[in-house]
Parts: sequence; C-alpha cells; structure tokens
Amino acid sequence: MPKVISRGTVASDEQARLTASAKAILRSYYCLCGDFVLVMQGKLDRLPQRKSDNAYIIRSQPSSDGKVAARKFKLNALPGQRIIMKRKGSGEMELRQQLVCSRCKSTVAYQTRPPPVGSSPFVYILKGSVTELQGRIPPDAFEDEPPSIEEEGVDVAPPVSGASEV
Repeated sequence: MPKVISRGTVASDEQARLTASAKAILRSYYCLCGDFVLVMQGKLDRLPQRKSDNAYIIRSQPSSDGKVAARKFKLNALPGQRIIMKRKGSGEMELRQQLVCSRCKSTVAYQTRPPPVGSSPFVYILKGSVTELQGRIPPDAFEDEPPSIEEEGVDVAPPVSGASEV
C-alpha cells in the first residue's frame, strides 16, 4: 500500500473580498546604483513635496494632535554626514541628518533629527535620488541640472579612433 504523505486540500474562492492588506500595493524603490533603498505603500510621486528643495515628504510620526497617522515605510539607508543649512528667505538654521545608500554612499534622503531613521516627524526623500525600476535613471534625476554643452547647441568633435602618430 502506498504511503500517504499529506491529506491537505487546497481551496480558493475567487469571489472572496479583498482584505485591507491585499489591497495595499507596496512599491519598492532603488538607488541609482541599483541597491534596494525604500519600500512603502503608494507611489512616491503622489506624496507632498517640500517647497525649498522639492523633496518628497514622508510622515514618519503621527501628528501631535493624533489626527494624522504616520506612514508605514522601510528606508534601507545609513546615517551620513550631519549638516546645517540656512533656509532661503530667513535667517533660520536647519540641522539635516543625511541618509545615504548603503552601497554607493550617495545621499537619498534626510531628516531634521539625529538617527535612527524615523526619529524626526518627517523623512524627506530627495527628488531624483530613487527609481522604481532597478538600474534605470528616473526622468526627474537631472531636472534641476544646468544644460550640458550638447544641449546648448555647441558641436563637440567626436574622439578620433585609429589615429596614429606621424
């Protein structure tokens, strides 16, 4: 007689309602070097942006009155250098704790308090520093950069290949 390994059955109901966790679409974001950096519910470009540098704002702690909840996210970044920035239009100084990619050490985010990540009410993801498609540069990565020589209409001579000295 053959040996019975399992008596379990598999059943599914295609008409069952989706639960809240099944409706939640988690999005993964990667550094420009291809390393995993951020996972969160929803799209990054739908978050509010900071006026000073267009960084995406993630609420990491609930509001003081408890009316606005914190967003759940995971940021895989290491604490970088602490810098003090002077705000435009006012004499106020702001402490920024940079958060860097664990692989290439490029700055992907910052917060206004010392580590750990999320100790500040908000975490700011720098615009153009992460991409949803691994290994692809996001379209807004070089949005605020000055135009290159080629974009200004100046002809650049291509390098000469196979040239030899006389």
